[in-house]
Amino acid sequence: MDARVKIGLLVAYSVALFCTENLLGLGVAAALLAAVASVGDVPVARLLREGAFAYLIVGFLLVYNVAASGWLAGIAVALRLLLLVWASLLLMTLSTPAELSEALRRLLSPLGCLGLPVRDFTMSLSIALRFMPLLSEELRAVRAAQASRGAAFEGAGLVRRLRAYGGLMVPLFVGLFRRADRLASAMEARCYGASGIPTSLDGRRFAFGDGATLLVGVVACAAFALIP
Repeated sequence: MDARVKIGLLVAYSVALFCTENLLGLGVAAALLAAVASVGDVPVARLLREGAFAYLIVGFLLVYNVAASGWLAGIAVALRLLLLVWASLLLMTLSTPAELSEALRRLLSPLGCLGLPVRDFTMSLSIALRFMPLLSEELRAVRAAQASRGAAFEGAGLVRRLRAYGGLMVPLFVGLFRRADRLASAMEARCYGASGIPTSLDGRRFAFGDGATLLVGVVACAAFALIP
């Protein structure tokens, strides 16, 4: 499926989440998300695990809104945020960074007529997405190197552990800047930006099936958003 359809469906789903007024609509939205995950062979447990970074914020919003507006309002706010996070993770799982950046470039290409650097923006986004796993890899390598030299990451007091983790920052950023410098040299050697017309390895075109899927998805989002 064209990645532009996936981005459009995510936008429609996000708007519908904030338009629905009751828990029944949010329940239908959750069922719809689970169905898409099932069709895409993405285990729901994986989404639950990868969304752990947002659970602290969700818990805070739940407590705040329960205290301010009651249980129903608090649960609705928490569910909206959780479903939005899981839907975004599902998009990232079902698409590659290259597909998403190319789709964004095509969606935003009309803005290039206004002189906006759409190509540079999408390239920066693609590089940022690709650098995320490299950041984790670099962090593990630096942590292992410092642990082998006696850094107290575990089994020590809180102050010592915080000091040890603080010592990771300098070598981590040095390693990331080194990678960024190599990437910049490689892009310059390949004459990035010399041509005003970008090329792409993705020859996919917007097909009839893509349009039908987008239409059905938008209708489904509108349906659960308008549940009385």
